[in-house]
Amino acid sequence: MALSPSQGRRPGLHPALSTRQGFALLEEAGSVRNLLRDTVEAIRSLRFVSLHGDDVFTLGSIGVEKAMKVMLGCNEVEAAGSWPSKKTLKDDWGHDIQRISQLLDTAIERSLARSTHPGYAESLFDRISGSTTLPLLFATFARYGKSGRFHHLDVLATNEPGSDDPPSEYWERVEFHVRTTEPEFAEVPYGDNQALDEYEARLRGRIADELEAWWFCVHRLGVQGCFGDLGKKIGWEIWEPGRGEPHIIRKYA
Repeated sequence: MALSPSQGRRPGLHPALSTRQGFALLEEAGSVRNLLRDTVEAIRSLRFVSLHGDDVFTLGSIGVEKAMKVMLGCNEVEAAGSWPSKKTLKDDWGHDIQRISQLLDTAIERSLARSTHPGYAESLFDRISGSTTLPLLFATFARYGKSGRFHHLDVLATNEPGSDDPPSEYWERVEFHVRTTEPEFAEVPYGDNQALDEYEARLRGRIADELEAWWFCVHRLGVQGCFGDLGKKIGWEIWEPGRGEPHIIRKYA
């Protein structure tokens, strides 16, 4: 039963959330939608990492972290009856996208049986859990989100090489992985500038496809009920209206 208005709860997005919390969650879901859309486009249009890499890393690290925390928050409402505390968000979950991704995968796996269509939900989960590119991409965003955005400032302040590689080197690992695991990218057309530009555009488009597929799958898993009743509503909110199913989902279905 919903709590009375005097207790700060009103019928709205979910009985466990106040009106203020409901509006805040919708704002965050909209932010997720915008950030992931722009991250996908930033990767597609990336030409020189030295010039445009910070756009990708900034948008991606914030957008992916927000998406994970928003959906995990919905799952926590389902499990515990309240939105996770600020301490949980900041200290327990933190900014390590790799760790938060593990928490998200665990939450999905435990809820597949209660989804609206378990077979479909399992196929979505298999798509993202089976990706070999996403872990490297998330490692890049995690590096940037935790401290990589200040990598060169730290070197400047300490005159030391730094305790970890710069985010640009993490990105190189993503591209190297795609080049060496997908046959269509095995041959790099060195010596032909136009062909090389087209090759790099296709390569980065493939990486963007992988992130877009993850975004879509999380959206659909939310709609399927894998993050509870609140997650069904927020699953719709994190996806861009009118945006179709990514072609890569159909291609590898």
